[in-house]
Amino acid sequence: MNIKKKIVVNTLLIVMVVAVVLMLVMTASMKTLTNEVMQDVLPSMIKTASQNIEANMHMLADRIFMIGDNDVITQKDSSLKEKRDVLRKAQSGIEFVWLGLYDAKGKLYLGDQSCPKEIGNTAMFPLLGETQNLVIDDVTSSDGQLEFAVGIPIMSNEELLYYLVGNYKYDILNDVMTNINLSVNADAYIVNQEGKIMGNRDQGLVADQANIQDETKLKGLLQKVSSGVTGVSLMEASGKTSYVSYAPINGTRWYLAVIVPQNDFMGPADESILFSMAVTGILLALAIIFTFRFSSKIQKSLKKVTGRIGLLAKGDLKTPTEIIRSKDETGALSQALSDTVESINGYISELSDILESMSGGNFKVEVQGTFDGDFVVMKESLNKIISSMNQMLKSIKKSSQEVLMTANIVSESAGQVHNGSTEQSNSLNVLSQETAAIEKNIQDVDSNTSLVGNLMGTAKESIGTGNENMTNLLDAMEDINRNAMEITKITKYMEDISFQTNILALNASVEASRAGSAGAGFAVVAEEVRNLAAQSADSSQHTTEMINESLEAIKQGAVYAKKVAESFHDIEEVSNDISVITERLSESVGVQKNSLENMSGQIAQIRDFAQQNLDASYESSTASQKLNKQAQHLQYVSGQFKLREDGEI
Repeated sequence: MNIKKKIVVNTLLIVMVVAVVLMLVMTASMKTLTNEVMQDVLPSMIKTASQNIEANMHMLADRIFMIGDNDVITQKDSSLKEKRDVLRKAQSGIEFVWLGLYDAKGKLYLGDQSCPKEIGNTAMFPLLGETQNLVIDDVTSSDGQLEFAVGIPIMSNEELLYYLVGNYKYDILNDVMTNINLSVNADAYIVNQEGKIMGNRDQGLVADQANIQDETKLKGLLQKVSSGVTGVSLMEASGKTSYVSYAPINGTRWYLAVIVPQNDFMGPADESILFSMAVTGILLALAIIFTFRFSSKIQKSLKKVTGRIGLLAKGDLKTPTEIIRSKDETGALSQALSDTVESINGYISELSDILESMSGGNFKVEVQGTFDGDFVVMKESLNKIISSMNQMLKSIKKSSQEVLMTANIVSESAGQVHNGSTEQSNSLNVLSQETAAIEKNIQDVDSNTSLVGNLMGTAKESIGTGNENMTNLLDAMEDINRNAMEITKITKYMEDISFQTNILALNASVEASRAGSAGAGFAVVAEEVRNLAAQSADSSQHTTEMINESLEAIKQGAVYAKKVAESFHDIEEVSNDISVITERLSESVGVQKNSLENMSGQIAQIRDFAQQNLDASYESSTASQKLNKQAQHLQYVSGQFKLREDGEI
């Protein structure tokens, strides 16, 4: 975007922003002013309208009180005819729909046919009993006509005689509501404590007992209106904002509310805003035209200057600069550009000559021209560069000689290192082969040790089994020995029985011989019994001898079995010792194997390092030879520069 467009656009934006801000401020000011005026004016207006309604209600109350103060009405001894005449006269002179007297229960006491038979079902009747004072009833519809009743109690010596109730036409309230006219769309409502509409221009709303909140769609309106105070509030419904002014109607259960749309009072403000917008548009158009002409002139001047600057940016220092003959900044800019081009041309010419000499290797030059401003820094910096280059090149020339000498020494050392690395690598290869052979032998020993350990484990298990079997054998021989001892006891017992039997048989033979012939048969039996006892004794003795011999053999076998068990135990201990030794040997072989593996790894690393050293020594030898050549070349190149002598400026 060129400067002409920028000036036009920026000016247009500034003017538009200022215009919009002014219109917004004006709109806000007008709304604020209107709101403040309405806040101040509406309460006094609504209070005046409320007092007007109160005055009309007081007038109606005075009429009822005037009728109630009549002596005929207040005296008990007055006849019904006299009272009826008073009521008829009052009804004919005042705009009553009907006028009647009602007893304490709300039943009609005296009145014409237009009077209702009772008023006990009205909202007014309970209030008459509670207040014992004037009560104005809500507006009702009867035969298509709107009307409201006013009643007072008639007392005599603080005794209630009856209630005087008169019914008025709605026209009185309608006249008052018609006179409340704050704006075209303003609307006034008289409502009771329940929010039912008692007065409005639209009598249909009154007849239908419509609720003010349902009719106006203003939530919370009844709470504000029935608060008993005079005030004004801003409320919204259906996207529209309205002023709501409200006041109580003293002496009644009613409240007056006036709803005025806010837009009704914003007409003059809107017209002022539209007029301001039109004026702003005209001024904006004039500003654009003036800005366009002024920016065109500036654009032409700047175009010449920027064209010459473009040539300067491309390196053109020869083309003359066109000077603009004006007394503003564009003329000063063109003159300054011309002076700048001439100065830069002089500076560049001298610097070019110096740099050209330096490019040819001549560092004995020096910038001596007159430089102004920041170009003085360029002059001093270039002279410092020339001096630094002289010092640096001298150092390089001197260093190249030292590098050449050092390169020769490094080359010889690199050759020696390379030879030593070669011999070290060969020795490590031989050591690695020997280590591999030892590692193989250790692996064989480790395998044989593992095999011996497995065989010793098997032998240990077999010895353990034999030891267990020998223990079982000893236990069995102990059981046999115990059984033999029991058999010996039984044999002894049988010998005792045989001995006793032999004695009994002998005694029987003696007794049989005494008995003579009568005991001959018993003597034969006794003899046979004695023979059997003798045979039993012999058998028991023979059995005892055999058992004794068996016991002796068992004792010998037990002794030998114990010796065998002890031998097995000794063999088991030896086997355990051998197993422990084998395990230690296996662990030692494992440690040696791990150590040899670690040694092999270390030797492999050393061999790798030796190989790296060998490679590095080869590369170092090669690099040193190259360094030697580069040093010779550097010495040759540094000798080509023309440098200042020491002390020369």
